[in-house]
Amino acid sequence: MRSIGRTAKFILVLALAVWARPVAAQQKPNDKIQAKLAEKLAANPGSGPANRDLGVWYYKAGRFAEARVPLEQARKIDPKDGVSALYAGLAAEQQKDFAAAKDAYDAYLAVGKTNSVRNQIRGRLVLVTKEEAKASAKDAIANEARIAQVPGSATTVAVLPFTINSSDPSLQPLQVGLADLVISDLAKPKKLTVVERDKIQAIADEIALGKSGSVDNATAVRAGKLIQAGRLVKGSVLSTDGKNITMSSSTINTQNSAIVGNGSTQTTDLNQLFSDEKKLVFDTFNDLGITLTPAERQDVDRRPTSSLAAFLSYSRGLMAEDAGRLDEAARFFDAARAQDPGFGAALQRAQSAAAQQSGTTTKIESSIRSSSEGASTNAAVTGSTGSAPLGNTLNNVIGDVNPTTTNTVATSNNTTAAAPPATRPAAAEATGTDQPAPRTGEVTIVIRKP
Repeated sequence: MRSIGRTAKFILVLALAVWARPVAAQQKPNDKIQAKLAEKLAANPGSGPANRDLGVWYYKAGRFAEARVPLEQARKIDPKDGVSALYAGLAAEQQKDFAAAKDAYDAYLAVGKTNSVRNQIRGRLVLVTKEEAKASAKDAIANEARIAQVPGSATTVAVLPFTINSSDPSLQPLQVGLADLVISDLAKPKKLTVVERDKIQAIADEIALGKSGSVDNATAVRAGKLIQAGRLVKGSVLSTDGKNITMSSSTINTQNSAIVGNGSTQTTDLNQLFSDEKKLVFDTFNDLGITLTPAERQDVDRRPTSSLAAFLSYSRGLMAEDAGRLDEAARFFDAARAQDPGFGAALQRAQSAAAQQSGTTTKIESSIRSSSEGASTNAAVTGSTGSAPLGNTLNNVIGDVNPTTTNTVATSNNTTAAAPPATRPAAAEATGTDQPAPRTGEVTIVIRKP
């Protein structure tokens, strides 16, 4: 520090390290670094960073079972460490432990610091939930004889995809759209446990439910038992001219295949589709012996959209999403929003489809690496400490707020950044890596005396 008159001038030089090599060319985990990280952990087994660093190394090496032990220990030591939660979720998902993956991802949403990763994790959770439903469906079929002996609760209700019998093929998407609408309405009063559509769709796909265009009671009851629902709602729409429709439904006891209540039937024109759906839902509540308060009836009677065109687009989006065609699904959901800007469910689905597309494990790791949290994963690759140099921290924090392709900070105050030296930097020599030299810059901070 030197004084110039009444002005004290401090010169702070920040070495801003920005590695130039592509991600694919960076050093991969190797056994020497693993040994170094294991030695650090052995010397301090109660260290959260030491557990996390070794766990991340194991994950990057594809040793997922080994990764989970230190990562879960790191989470216990420091529940606010988002990186430990993130990699614990990624490792659990690789082992198809979907419940553990969801728990860890939820933890990252609560404590993680990188906005882009949080958005990607929300999409990842949707995908994990679907994969969990598929795995559960396969497991249910494998253990069908045992599951069939366990009666489902009378207040647990599943709604099967509707059967659509129509000369107009454009109405076929209503099979999932109407089921989605009925599920949402039955769940509103909180008096029933309504099975999620993902679980129902997974079972339907496994047993090819409705592929022939109709579902007999025996097949429907089988599906209900596999889902472990005590009651099953089976609906259909009949239209011979594409204009007039007959919507009907029945509620089935999955234990004895008996019809519960009187069911619902109404014949109107297609423009009355939403009114018909509401009547079907209220008739189903009556069949199930559920009495609604006036406020609950009013809530159930609310309509997410009054546009048939928007609802058909939404239904097409659901079908595309079920088939894994996320680009197509997003376009249909966006079309539904354009046809009815107030269609909130379409907006949510469009956002979910976009998040699912960006929520690949590769993209998540890329996002975390270029963020301020990425310093925590550096030790797993280089064997260095989990702390980032000040320059990297500033660089990554700015990248969190306004990410760019290189995530580079250029800082100056009427100075010219020096060209990087041709030799390997001291930091790289210390870690034994072969990284190019960092770029450097000079920041001049002037503090005037009062």
